Amino acid sequence: MERRTFLGLAGVGLSGTALLAACSKLGADKKVKGPTIGMLQFVDAAPPNSVRKGFMAALAKAGYAEGESLNVIQKDAAGELANTTLVAKQFVGVPVDLFLAIGTPPLQAAMQVAPASMPVVFCYCSNPWGAGAGTPPGKVGQHKPNVVGTVGTNPVGEELDLAREVDPNLSSVGLIYNPGEPNSEFEAKLLAQEAARRGIKLESQAVANSGEVLQAAQALAAKKIGAFVKIGDYATIQAFSSICKVGLENKIPVYSVDPPDIDLPGCLGVIGWSYYADGFAAGEMAVRILKGESPAGMNFEPLTKTELLLNRNTAKAIGVTLPEVSLKRANKVVG
Repeated sequence: MERRTFLGLAGVGLSGTALLAACSKLGADKKVKGPTIGMLQFVDAAPPNSVRKGFMAALAKAGYAEGESLNVIQKDAAGELANTTLVAKQFVGVPVDLFLAIGTPPLQAAMQVAPASMPVVFCYCSNPWGAGAGTPPGKVGQHKPNVVGTVGTNPVGEELDLAREVDPNLSSVGLIYNPGEPNSEFEAKLLAQEAARRGIKLESQAVANSGEVLQAAQALAAKKIGAFVKIGDYATIQAFSSICKVGLENKIPVYSVDPPDIDLPGCLGVIGWSYYADGFAAGEMAVRILKGESPAGMNFEPLTKTELLLNRNTAKAIGVTLPEVSLKRANKVVG
């Protein structure tokens, strides 16, 4: 079976040279007859991990069993943009038969490095346009001929609607994000537009990494915001528990677009995509490609079905009453 790796590249302190040398060997011990897929995600976190599981389930359903008829090389970039480029180059060097980019930074690296002959499938991605994959909405002829995937721009307008449904007098929300991430900058602008349409003041705090999130959350709480909201942002994905902690301490509702967050104490509500379904849809695209179909003749597929999740335990802790209409509509209620 292809050696399967899932490395925290920066965390183990590998230099670029050592990393490239180690991974140049990945294709050498291939032992099963079948295609090789290179999977790259930006961080090891619940949302992208769920996407990856959905992707693998779609391949298994189609008869591609890892170690029997499929070789898998699996990596994460430990949140370092430079590592995405290094891994992308390694996948090209193997070479893999299909490059799976889980997230906007891995897709960006794939677009910079992968040759036109290498199929690229992306998922868990809100801004494929910013990564250079094509132009909206990504129909046939509107994207690079070797790339296709699912578009998951987060439903930030619905997130604001949920916050106001819980608190009809909501007048301000706080956002923490890293403007250096193309996906984050894109969704932050969308959130600002949606907040303006609803007459909600948006208070923003920029961070450079997850280590700055706690202090940013405390600064927003000091401004007496009505709620915290989250967008697709890797800094807050890694440190969302810090936002929840500040929310609990200050009795401020915290909302997210990442379904796994609902189980965190302090998270009141989530409205977002099923990441497993996102990965499964991307996996179905990959199956079509592995069976001979060209990505050039396929459309990008936008995600359309959201999930609503609520946490009664958090509501009790911060003194909030969840509306009955919200509870009846919810796909999951914790507590």
